Amino acid sequence: MREKALVVENKGNDAKVEILRSSACDHCRACSVGTEKKPLFVWAKNPLKARVGQLVEVEMQASTMLSATLIVYVIPLVAFIAGIGLGYSGAGFFHIKSTELFSLLIGLIFMGLSFLGIHFYSQNAEKTKKYFSNIVNILEQ
Repeated sequence: MREKALVVENKGNDAKVEILRSSACDHCRACSVGTEKKPLFVWAKNPLKARVGQLVEVEMQASTMLSATLIVYVIPLVAFIAGIGLGYSGAGFFHIKSTELFSLLIGLIFMGLSFLGIHFYSQNAEKTKKYFSNIVNILEQ
């Protein structure tokens, strides 16, 4: 996935870029970029040594994007469903009468724990720059 961006800060071999909103952003409600018109800033690897103020093209590999999507959406959903199942069977084991409420509570706890795990994973991934975009082209000199 390639997007146009403006370099706003350089730090070593990385650049903070502001993703320029495309017309598709105006109709999408997936994030605050489309709904609240807020700027979206990301850090990108800067092998081309783009300078502040330059218009660039940033790219994130499809496999990286898919991996990030899986982590953010699928893992919490699976944890929630597993927690509900475990809560349902645990309610019977502990003779809890309100099985559905107990199952929901355990599901929410598991989902919360998955978000906590994702938070710690993302801190490590940020250090390794695994999910950083790459500046692949300088559009303006």
